[in-house]
Amino acid sequence: MTEGEVVEQLIQFTNLLLVGAGVFFTILSVYVASLHYVLHNERLVTRLMAFFFVSVTLVMLGVVLLGAQSQHAGLIARLQELQAAGQLTAAGGAGVLNATTGWTVAGRTVSIDQAVVYLIWTSGVLTYAGLSYLTFVYRWRDPE
Repeated sequence: MTEGEVVEQLIQFTNLLLVGAGVFFTILSVYVASLHYVLHNERLVTRLMAFFFVSVTLVMLGVVLLGAQSQHAGLIARLQELQAAGQLTAAGGAGVLNATTGWTVAGRTVSIDQAVVYLIWTSGVLTYAGLSYLTFVYRWRDPE
């Protein structure tokens, strides 16, 4: 794979990430609206079924993200191969820098790419915990 093809794929990866974020927020919005207007008055079994379906959807999105992470790592590895061979231009070098530079936290360097991954997974886990709370614990008031 040439550097141009790899850089193009990395740009498409960014687009895929943004589409995934849009899908994630759409799922959340619809589910929270359904909780507010319908599900909060339903029996436990109905809320369990709705929570199961939103869980399956979020798990599928997470599995796609895992695959994207693997593909991204392969693209960065190809750029590093080109860099080692002395064939990397500034465009490819920017991709390598995103994967290798960042911030030092507790003596460990966290790259920009790693920070994005950590933020996505952390927000996903916290959101799922929030959905669990809203579905099974929170006492909704009827909309007026």
